[in-house]
Amino acid sequence: MSVKTFAAIDVGSFELTMKIFDLSGKNTMREIDCIRQRIDLGSDTYANGKISNEKMDDLCHTLKEFAQIMESYKVIAYKAYGTSAIRETENTLILQDQIEQRTGIRVEILSNSEQRFLDYKSIGGGSIQISLFDKDTLVSTQNLRLGVLRLQELLNHLNAGSTQMEQLVDELATAQLDDYKKLYLKDREIKNIIIVDDYLSPWAVRKAHERGDGNAMVDSKAFDQLMEALRTRGTTELAKRMDIAEEKVPLVYISAVLTKRIAELMGAALIWAPGVTLCDGIAYEYAEQNKLLRGEHDFAEDIIACAMNISKRYNGSTRRADTLEHITT
Repeated sequence: MSVKTFAAIDVGSFELTMKIFDLSGKNTMREIDCIRQRIDLGSDTYANGKISNEKMDDLCHTLKEFAQIMESYKVIAYKAYGTSAIRETENTLILQDQIEQRTGIRVEILSNSEQRFLDYKSIGGGSIQISLFDKDTLVSTQNLRLGVLRLQELLNHLNAGSTQMEQLVDELATAQLDDYKKLYLKDREIKNIIIVDDYLSPWAVRKAHERGDGNAMVDSKAFDQLMEALRTRGTTELAKRMDIAEEKVPLVYISAVLTKRIAELMGAALIWAPGVTLCDGIAYEYAEQNKLLRGEHDFAEDIIACAMNISKRYNGSTRRADTLEHITT
């Protein structure tokens, strides 16, 4: 059987990531390489609505290198997606054309809902998404403008010191999370939270490998220890202990505060960080669409279930909803 290699590229707010996957196995998807390059596009977009020429040059240089790597792996197809850092620029279409002309790579733009659906399939940036499941059914999914980079820009603008940062993030998060709780949680009991991100997930996966159990579950005690370290240890020490770049430490801190607040609000005892990313979702969708992979879970049913729940919440017509479901399936 010939090897079928696919490349998934995530042009994110903080870094560019490319994963190379082997799709030649029977109903399997195997990651064979992962390349990351830090380019902070989000700080330009969220502050000015534009990406600077310097950052644009860095972006195109990295994508050219990605193209060369794809050629070395004899990649048969690729998908490159830009998220909020490109989606929220004032000249998105011009930006896309410039990137394609300079690198040969077409970067498609994911809407917020498309990005979160791919994140969900993989099991981010400018925002976070909370998706609520009940007995394997997607009940609701809600976007909150509480992305790690967006919050960092706000904190920098407020000139917040490290002692103020946790309190400010907590206050900003609480305002939106309280509204979410009133709308969606009601009397539901939440036991577990699943995190798909580029900040806490790598730490949780490394902790699991250190334990030798491969189970990236984090209980409240382990999470409290992480929070204490983030509060009291120096940036250089934390970067070394967590095996990350020093500039990423504040982002991990913000992500940890957000996660802690969400867990407290929902009363969850365990946090699971499987370590997957948007690139995994991109590859999964490609393999599924090209009949290289057959998933056991019906994601289309999740969309319908979520839509039906929204319709029910706002007293929509049940007969009309049933008719539309029949037409579209």
